[in-house]
Amino acid sequence: MTQSVVSTVYQRVLLTSIKDVEVTDIVDDGAGGFIRSLRFFGQGAVDAQTPLVFEVLIQSENRTDLKITTPEIDF
Repeated sequence: MTQSVVSTVYQRVLLTSIKDVEVTDIVDDGAGGFIRSLRFFGQGAVDAQTPLVFEVLIQSENRTDLKITTPEIDF
């Protein structure tokens, strides 16, 4: 008998009231690959720091796979 498998094929997330987006440097993941983070910060309470509301980690065996290109800059 084969084992059942559930796979996510597509996900879409809507974030609202985002105040800042941070893209980290590509770093060694300690397991023979590389990782970087895309962090989304939202609206905080009065006199509070802007809270991290969502983080996406991307990982690859190849550093160049994690390069992000935009129409204006390459980082």
